[in-house]
Amino acid sequence: TAELKIAAFKAVVKDNTAALRLVLDRLPRDVWSRWHNKAGRDLLTLSQERRAPGCYIMLARALGLVLERKREAFEESETVWILPPGEVQPRHATVLEDTPGDSEDVLVEFWDAEGPPERVEHCLVLKAN
Repeated sequence: TAELKIAAFKAVVKDNTAALRLVLDRLPRDVWSRWHNKAGRDLLTLSQERRAPGCYIMLARALGLVLERKREAFEESETVWILPPGEVQPRHATVLEDTPGDSEDVLVEFWDAEGPPERVEHCLVLKAN
């Protein structure tokens, strides 16, 4: 396991998710989650310090720190929040057509803007209530 430990830390430094996955798949979580490098950093901390986003999200998911949000279906006339990327404030909108959970986008009309309806990525839409 010493070789796997070295490989895991090298993978994190390079943000090499494929190499990290090979290590994580071979060992139980309670083994690799206790590893520390010579500087006393665990894999998750190192991924933050080295700005390795791919490895960070992989480790965070494996440790149960991040959960996937369930994709919800939306009904026509439903009030929703739109979370625009890079914006702090969500926007209110109304859904204009029934949309299943597996749809890629949602047709909405924004409350704060005039103009034609817009298709918004499904992952940016949240139920308002």
